Amino acid sequence: MKPTFRILTDEQRRAIAEGVFELLERVGVKLTEPEAQALLHGAGARVEGDLVYIPAYLVEDAIQSAPRGISIYTRSGELAMQLEGYNYYFGAHTDAPDVLDPFTHERRPCREEDVRRNAVLIDALPNISYTTASGLVADCPPELADRVSLAQCLWNSTKPVLAMPVTLQALIDSHEMAALAVGGDDVLRARPILIVYAEPVSPLVHPDESVSKLLYCAEHEIPLVYTPYAAMGGTAPLSQAAIVAQLCAESLSGLVVHQLKRRGAPFIFGGMPSVMDMKTTIFSYGAPEFQLGNSLMAEMAHYFELPNFGTAGTSDSQVFDGQAVLEVTSSCIMAALSGANLVHDVGLLGNATIVMPEMIVATDEIISMVRHLLPEVRVDEEALALDVINAAGPGREFVTHPHTLHHVRDVWYPDLFYRGGAKAWGGSDQTTFEQRVNARTRELIESHQPEPLPNEIVERIEDIIKRAEEATQ
Repeated sequence: MKPTFRILTDEQRRAIAEGVFELLERVGVKLTEPEAQALLHGAGARVEGDLVYIPAYLVEDAIQSAPRGISIYTRSGELAMQLEGYNYYFGAHTDAPDVLDPFTHERRPCREEDVRRNAVLIDALPNISYTTASGLVADCPPELADRVSLAQCLWNSTKPVLAMPVTLQALIDSHEMAALAVGGDDVLRARPILIVYAEPVSPLVHPDESVSKLLYCAEHEIPLVYTPYAAMGGTAPLSQAAIVAQLCAESLSGLVVHQLKRRGAPFIFGGMPSVMDMKTTIFSYGAPEFQLGNSLMAEMAHYFELPNFGTAGTSDSQVFDGQAVLEVTSSCIMAALSGANLVHDVGLLGNATIVMPEMIVATDEIISMVRHLLPEVRVDEEALALDVINAAGPGREFVTHPHTLHHVRDVWYPDLFYRGGAKAWGGSDQTTFEQRVNARTRELIESHQPEPLPNEIVERIEDIIKRAEEATQ
């Protein structure tokens, strides 16, 4: 069995779900997008101005019609992620205005070159399953930043990409770019490499722009993450049960519209339940309440049997230090144990204000450790090895036994953690963990060679960006 854990009882899960249904039916959501309002009204929801009250049977029907699992592929068509059950996959940050440059150690605004570097880095790291196109690029027009970022991800990594198009037109362009990268829209639909992110606003508001992207993704069967972010004491009540119920209501009300538009379209449920730190007023990305809330959202995803969008690999630290490593490690363990499927924000620190490429490399090592910390443990004749113990007898050694040679690679051997002992340490250059991570980060950025796209495809993607630029002038 793969180790997992549960925090909520069956009764507690049901109580939260019933609370979600009551919120949507009694409190409703603010939603003004005309097509979505028409779909909801035609299906039986009550529409009063900009408020929509959604009956429980519509929510339950949408949950039943949505896929239980979603397959995501690499640019070359290989299965990269199966988003279902307790499978978990980690990906990088979704947005941050600043970057901590691993070469100069300078904190500065994110540039297009940083997106390229991060895509190369992620392509090289075996435990980071997907890259991200955040659109926060300071050295290009803001109207184009999301497409510029996506282009760099498609050019510099074969891994799937989570994109954050700001507008509906940006989504249309992103769809076209991803289709070019894999060989056409039919290929993209059959073996999706693109995942799109959109979000409602807490509490219980669905902006027109978010809903328009939701409808487009449903129509074209593009896997969609529709996940709100809220903070207890700020944009949600100061209670774990309440914030989880509110976030579930926000994501599931989006699911209802999504499935009314196209039944069976791929939808990824989620929510980010943080806390407002009353000492600083920041919305924390490292607090234990945030990590606990993410695990509770994963539990509710399992209850509804929907693929889940999780969060881990984050910290409130402003630098790459012990606090960062501690908060990142605990969040990765919680995400793995709770079975959060599509885990994002690796390398996003400083209360979601700064990306640290070095932390992406460090987290890759941490995830590798977590996978060995929480494996499926075999208990069979070979694993028990009673005949090996019997053959050796009391007081003997196993170093020279063939069983040890056969299983020597079953053990985790870290790349960045030190295990050499005191004598070896005294004769080494005695670099710290942070120094080893920095050296590894710089080496991968400078030496890793991603599989390139054909020049013709690169040029056609560039043409889409030029076309978008001309449309803004």
